[in-house]
Amino acid sequence: MVGQTPAQHSGIHRSIHYTIIEGEAAGTWRYSFSIGDRNFSGTVQAVLGLLAARRVRMKIDRMLRQNATIDHQGRQRVEKEAETPAPLVPPADPKD
Repeated sequence: MVGQTPAQHSGIHRSIHYTIIEGEAAGTWRYSFSIGDRNFSGTVQAVLGLLAARRVRMKIDRMLRQNATIDHQGRQRVEKEAETPAPLVPPADPKD
């Protein structure tokens, strides 16, 4: 890659913008994307940029599924807390 700029791909998958840049080693691609306020980056092994993009899209899907599971479990806990009835209080003694 002497005198050449590294290959670069970018795209949007499920409303998430991602960027892929060819690494220094052959077949290595660096990626980055953000979901909410969290940033994700790393490397994937692929001969072609399009294959690397597919692997990054799969990572995005995995992260979105994990976030959905966490959100669903959190919402489920809140709903259960709201549904718990108040503790039973014995009736007041009419003699008091």
